[in-house]
Amino acid sequence: MTTSPNSNNEPAHLNLIDPGPVADEATGVEVLCEDSRGRILGRILMRRDIASGRSVDADGLIRFVVSPDGVLTPDLAHKLPGRGMWVASDRASLEIAIKKNIFSRAAKRQIKAGPDLIALVHDLLRRRCLDLLGLARREGLIINGFEKVLAAIKGGKCAWLIEASNGAEDGRKRLLAAARSQNPAPEICGCFDNDALSVALGQENAVHAALLPGRRVQRWAAEMQRLAGFEPLISPSWAASSREDGP
Repeated sequence: MTTSPNSNNEPAHLNLIDPGPVADEATGVEVLCEDSRGRILGRILMRRDIASGRSVDADGLIRFVVSPDGVLTPDLAHKLPGRGMWVASDRASLEIAIKKNIFSRAAKRQIKAGPDLIALVHDLLRRRCLDLLGLARREGLIINGFEKVLAAIKGGKCAWLIEASNGAEDGRKRLLAAARSQNPAPEICGCFDNDALSVALGQENAVHAALLPGRRVQRWAAEMQRLAGFEPLISPSWAASSREDGP
């Protein structure tokens, strides 16, 4: 019986050294990143988004593999065996790839995409973001509680402000105003409710949290960017309400 693979400092101005078109996973390349003085700062793995045909940073894509029985399986960690097909991490791109049968054309075989594939990818992205919060907590990179979070924001030590989507408005408005008064301002996450944050952070009632600068921030930011293609990271009403009150 066949089975499906398991799903699983100071800013610099960067120049990307263009490698030319990237045809598919087999010809994916790493692009060198250099600063304005020509110093190499790092590398970006480029893959082709099969929905748009453009070559982009793989961190902004969802990889898919196909099981022996032709079932399309999301590989969010980019680690499952098999030839991968890459799609931009947003609902519209995935809808196009499914509707136009692009997966089958890219794989040169008939692919079965389940009716709940988009919902599955969305759910897996949410779980990955929450799992990363749990890892950050165990590494001492999470602060909980209104007063501690407010102090972290005012001290310039908050990389991300994380607010429960269903938390009390008064405390949230004060923290959002404090965050937006900073330069640079911390990023804001408000797409997880109190129950989800409490489980991820190991707290009985997690409403306000701060992710401190550290090794998890870059990965968390990349995963949140992928999630943003499927849902807003904060409610549009938060932007207006946070300006009404000062910190």
